[in-house]
Formats: sequence, C-alpha cells, structure tokens
Amino acid sequence: MNLPEQFVSCDWGTSNFRIRLVDSEDLAIIQEHKTNLGVSKLYQQSLNQKEVSREDFFRNYLLEQLDVFTELPKDDILIIASGMITSSIGMKALPYASVPQSFNGANINCSLFSLDHKIQTLLISGIQTESDVMRGEEAQAIGIIDYISDASEGVIILPGTHSKHIRFSGDDIIDFSTFMSGELFEILSTTGLLSLSVKNTEWDPKFSGIFLEGVQKGINDEFMKALFSIRGSDILKSTSKEMNFYFLSGLIIGSELSYLKKNDQKIFLGASGMLRELYLLALVSNLPPERFTCFRPEIIDNALLIGQKKIAQSYA
Repeated sequence: MNLPEQFVSCDWGTSNFRIRLVDSEDLAIIQEHKTNLGVSKLYQQSLNQKEVSREDFFRNYLLEQLDVFTELPKDDILIIASGMITSSIGMKALPYASVPQSFNGANINCSLFSLDHKIQTLLISGIQTESDVMRGEEAQAIGIIDYISDASEGVIILPGTHSKHIRFSGDDIIDFSTFMSGELFEILSTTGLLSLSVKNTEWDPKFSGIFLEGVQKGINDEFMKALFSIRGSDILKSTSKEMNFYFLSGLIIGSELSYLKKNDQKIFLGASGMLRELYLLALVSNLPPERFTCFRPEIIDNALLIGQKKIAQSYA
C-alpha cells in the first residue's frame, strides 16, 4: 500500500500505550504521546460498561488520544498499530501468522478498516509457532534485521516482561521462544517470602559482582537451588536487600541465557535502559565478543517504525 506523507505509529502493549506521528520518508518522529492505559486495563474498563462494544470502546480511546497531536494532518490519516491491540482482549482479534515469516513483512496477517471518515487503521497480527505466540515483537524484529548485515542466521533477543528469543535464517524468522523473565522477577521480588529479602534500588556498577554471581548460578542450572539462598543470605550473612535484588536479577537472566552458552549462534541484543546494561553485562561475562552485538538504544526505538512501515508497504 502507498503511505501518506505521515503516519501514526501505534504500539499498544499489555501495560502501556504509545502513539507517534512519523514522517513516512525518513521515519523522523514529529510528535509522541504515551499513557499507562495498556490493553489489559482498557479491556477491564470495557467490561465495566454496557454503552458500547469493546471494539468501539477501544476505538473511542484511540480517537481521544489522537487529539494531543497538534501536527496531525486534516485528512488522509493512516494509523499502523501492532501489539496486544490485535489480541483476544484488544480492539479486534486477528489470527496469528505462522513461521517461517519473511522479514519483508509480506506474510503478516493485517486488517485495514476505517476508524472514522478520515482515518484508516492497519492492524498487524502477531506470529506463532506450534507452541508459542507473540504480538508486537515481530514488527520490531522485522525492523531490526535491517541493521544486521554480517550474519545469515542468529538469535535476536528482545528482553522484557516476556523476553523473546527470535531465531532467523536468511530472510526468515524460523522460530522463537518466550521467557517469562520479567514477570517472574516481578512476582518473586514483590510477593511471597523472597520479597522480604530484596529491595528495589537504582542500578549502580557496585552491584556488578553480586549480579554476575547470580548470572553464573543461573547459567549453571542452579536456579531452583539458588533461589532460597537469597533468604539465607539475608538472615545468616546480613547481605543487603539491595544486593539480593541484583543477585535475583542475575539468577533469572542467567537462567534465560544458559542455553546460548551451549551453541555457537550469533546473538543480537535489542534492549534499552537498565535491561540493556544487565543483559550486556551477562553476555560479556560469558561469551566471546565476536558472538554478540548490542544495538544502540536509538536503533531499538526506531526498529518498530521500520517494521511497521515495511509491513504496511507490503500490504496489498
């Protein structure tokens, strides 16, 4: 499909909502708007009212958020939306596309419809394997591949609440796995027994040693055994709760990455903020530098826009 001079990129996840007004040619961001009203919260709100359908409830929210854009064109508006918006609790459920999935975006399931008389919306589905699913990360991976020129195959790692490890070969996504690392960390550090022995604190390099100790135990398949040692360290060794926080983080990340040490696949890390620091530290301490690439944060931020644009252009 032909894109207008500008389009609205919509990234609507489980927990957060983000729209960006983007120049279609160079993908420069003209305006940006975020809220914490992700699909999960909005879905619950839709259940608590009977005035409109769930689809219209989502539609109305999206239209309201567009009002913050002072530079929005008066007509010929296109929204390209990916993420949980196309899930069973989103605006409109779309079936997953299957792997293998081309990096040109041509085989992704999409749905084009009118949001109102002047706004067209292209919804992008997720993809599936025989045992796993994802929505949103596929568009990001389709964008990231444009920055990978030195490998014909490898693994793209996208850390998060549900970290995705996406295997590619040639021009295709051929498989992926989901690791519930972020969610597990949140549960263990805020509820239950271990929450009494950890304390969330801002990252500081002084925590590197204890973090890497946790990483090593995770990589060595000592996850279950090492978990309760956090409580023991708090009671018997007076280890600070802040240190325990980063030991737990390292333990979970190390467990997630453990299988990578057993093969020779090239790894491409796409993360920003503290997650970038931690995953990079874990990789540096366990793998030779020629095996992995860590993208700059601005590349990761731009990857979704590239992916959405490629998918939209391939849509017939």
